[in-house]
Amino acid sequence: MSFNNGNERRKLNAKWEQLRVQYREAGMSEEVIQSMYEFDLGVLNSERAYDANTVAVCDGEDDVDAREAANLKQYEAAITVTDTYHETKSRFGWIGEIENERLLAGLENLSEDDLKLLTLYVYEGYTESEISKVFSISQPAIHKRIEKITIFLKKF
Repeated sequence: MSFNNGNERRKLNAKWEQLRVQYREAGMSEEVIQSMYEFDLGVLNSERAYDANTVAVCDGEDDVDAREAANLKQYEAAITVTDTYHETKSRFGWIGEIENERLLAGLENLSEDDLKLLTLYVYEGYTESEISKVFSISQPAIHKRIEKITIFLKKF
C-alpha cells in the first residue's frame, strides 16, 4: 500500500487542532507552536519522499521473478479498460468537500490539468519543484500556472 499524503495530512491537522489548544493552555507562544507544527509537517513530507523514492532490492532468482511481475503489471495496464468519468470524479473528490459555492463553481470550470496541479499542490501538499517533475516543465512555469489559477478563482 502506498503513502496517502492527503489522508496523512488530514490526520496530522486533526492531531494538531488538539495539540494547539493544549499548548496554548500550557502558555506556549504561537510562534513556538507553529514551529513545532512545521517540524511535524516536515517529518510527514520526508516520510512521503522516502516512500516515493524507496525501491525494494532483489537479487538472484527473485530478481527474475520481480521483472516478470513488472512485465505482467505492464501487460495488465495495457489491456485494462478504465472508466475515465468515474476515475476523474474520484481523483478530484476533494472538490466536493468545498462548501463555498462560488469557489466550487470556479473549480468545476478548470481544465483537468489545472485540477491535477491544484490537487498535487493544495490537497496533497507537493512543492512546486516536485510538481514540475510530474508535469515535466520548469518550476517557474508551475508557479505562473498556480498564480493564473488563483487569479481566475478570485475573479470567478
